[in-house]
Amino acid sequence: MIPFLHHHVATLQPPTAAAQRLEREFAAVARRSLTLTAALVDAVTALRGAGIGVTPFKGPALAVAAYGSIILRQFDNLDVLVHRADLPGAERVLTQYGYRSASGAAGHARAWTRGDVTLALHCGLATHWVGTRGVAGLWVRRRPIELGDTRVPAPCPEDHLVLLTLHAAQRMWGRLGWLADVAALLERHPGLDHFAVRYEARRHGIERMVRLGLGLAQALVDAPLPREVAAWVRRDRGLDHLVRTVCARRLRPAAAPPGLLESTRFHLRSRERWGDRVRDAARGAGTVLTLPARIAARATTGLRDRSRRAAPVIPAFHR
Repeated sequence: MIPFLHHHVATLQPPTAAAQRLEREFAAVARRSLTLTAALVDAVTALRGAGIGVTPFKGPALAVAAYGSIILRQFDNLDVLVHRADLPGAERVLTQYGYRSASGAAGHARAWTRGDVTLALHCGLATHWVGTRGVAGLWVRRRPIELGDTRVPAPCPEDHLVLLTLHAAQRMWGRLGWLADVAALLERHPGLDHFAVRYEARRHGIERMVRLGLGLAQALVDAPLPREVAAWVRRDRGLDHLVRTVCARRLRPAAAPPGLLESTRFHLRSRERWGDRVRDAARGAGTVLTLPARIAARATTGLRDRSRRAAPVIPAFHR
């Protein structure tokens, strides 16, 4: 929220000491954003030079899409999407440019680090939530954006809105900044195709999550919603409990991280289709049932031969 507050400092009129502190913190955030953006441009240029198609999303791409400037949104890491067939080649390129794997395979994403830069290499989008449905449409709908002097393809505003609401719903909307991002995206793109947003959300089974994000943004940060879209949001009576949870528990100052029961209940209520709820509940049950085994495996890792990599414990429901 530092860039957002700094951008509206004339309206807020904080005390002198607070304004000076805000100026210092904004300068630090801006430097970090520029550093990360430069690293992203280098990585994208290298990947494209190797013939690998790449699409940056969130991070600098969302900053440009929503605010028109990379220094007006705070972000801590980088995310790029590649085709699954290109994943081995992309990993070789990153290794050649000094990146090191920070984790093993984690579903659709793998983290790579170089110094204080973390880059997540995605070959899909939140498969736990949207299943194995392809993202071919996202590649087709990409639009070029300017990152410094470099022109790179990024998701269109409609896809960025869906990705943003999905990302925030996974984390129970625990940051006010995500609502500000939704509002900025809607304000910067008044001609946004809400029909396309609704179609993609329905196709992936995350319609309620998108409704929740739009409703919260309109109610809490005055996001501009067309009348018919606001009516579409209000038609979902299942939103009431989710809105109360976010407002009463997640957006409180110094709110504690949600417990397993609270987050599970929230995520199940976020699904409008019973089939998705059943699958999510099965995954959750598999994770809980294998928790003792995973803890034991981690505890005994140090007793094993360090040259051997421990096999992951896979929940029964995931086999």
